Amino acid sequence: MQKLVWIIVMGLAQLTLVAQNINKDNLNSLVQYCDSTKADEIVISHHGKIITHWKRSDFNSIQGRDNIIECQTPYMGTASMVKSWTGLLIGVLVDKGLIHHVDDVVCKYIPDWEIACKNKITIKHLLTMTAGYKRLGGAGVLSQSNMNQFVLALKPDTLPGIRFAYSNESVQALGILIEKVSGLKADEAFARYLFKPMGIDSTSFAKDASGNILVYGGCTTTASNAMKIGALMLNKGKVGDKQIVPEKWITESTTPGPLAPYYGYLWWIDKNAKYWNYAATGDLGQMTIVFPELNLVFVRRQSCDLSPASRNMSWMGGDFLNTIINLVE
Repeated sequence: MQKLVWIIVMGLAQLTLVAQNINKDNLNSLVQYCDSTKADEIVISHHGKIITHWKRSDFNSIQGRDNIIECQTPYMGTASMVKSWTGLLIGVLVDKGLIHHVDDVVCKYIPDWEIACKNKITIKHLLTMTAGYKRLGGAGVLSQSNMNQFVLALKPDTLPGIRFAYSNESVQALGILIEKVSGLKADEAFARYLFKPMGIDSTSFAKDASGNILVYGGCTTTASNAMKIGALMLNKGKVGDKQIVPEKWITESTTPGPLAPYYGYLWWIDKNAKYWNYAATGDLGQMTIVFPELNLVFVRRQSCDLSPASRNMSWMGGDFLNTIINLVE
C-alpha cells in the first residue's frame, strides 16, 4: 500500500513539474505574437500534452479575403509543409522493403526517366535537394497541366551532389517513385502506410489537370493532424508503442547534409538556436517545429490573411524561435 501511494505521489509530482516548466506569461505573449502575425490557429504540446490550442475569433484586421466565412475553415493548407511528410513516407517504404536503399539510383525504380538514368540521380539526392535542379517557382512544375510529365522531361542545371537547391520538382519526382514502388496512387500510399497507422484523417491532396497527385504542396489537413506528425518526430517515429517510421530514418531526416547544414531529408534544421530544432514549413507560415531537448512541438496555421506582409513572412527568424523557446523555463 505504501509503495502504491509513493508511486501516485511521484506521478503527481512529475505532472506538477511539467506544468511548472511552462511560463504562462510567455505563453500568453506567444499567442499575442501569433495573433499579430495573422496566424489563425496554433497548437503547442509539451511532453506530449497539449498546453494550448488557440484559434482566431477576430477577423477584422485580416486582408486578402473577400468572404470572411472562408477564413473560418477548420482546415489548413500545408503548402510545402507536406514535403517533409513525403520524406517520412519514403522512410516507411524503405522499411517495408519496397525501396532497397536511399543510395539507389532512381533509375532502378523509374527506368523510363532517362535524364535521371544518365545523371545517376539517387533517391538521397532528391530527399536532400541536391539532384541538380534549381528553384523554378511559378515557371516550373507549379504551372504545368501534367506535372509528372514535366518533371521527367526537365533537364537538371548541374550534376547531382554538387549543390543544394530547393526544388518542387525534386519532391514531385519522389511522388512518381512512391507510385512506382507501391503500385498505388500517391495519396493512397500516404493513407495506407502513414496516415491510417497514425490516426490521421481529414487530409486530402491536390491534383493537377491530368490527375497527378501533388506531393510537394497543396495538401489540406488540420492543425491537429500536423501536431500528430510533430509528435511522431519527437517520439522517434512512434505512435504510442507502435513504430510507424524507423527511428533511424527520423535521425537521418533531421541530420544536416554535407551541402546544406540547415537541411536533412526534406526537413529544415536549425542548429544555431539556443535549443536545436527542425521544422516542416510552407508559405504563409504553415509550420510544425519540433524542439527535441524541450519536448516541445509548435504548429501554426494561417488560412486567411493574404496581404504582402503575410506572404513575405518577415516575422520569422531568431526572435520568433526565442519566443517559443521561452515557454519552457
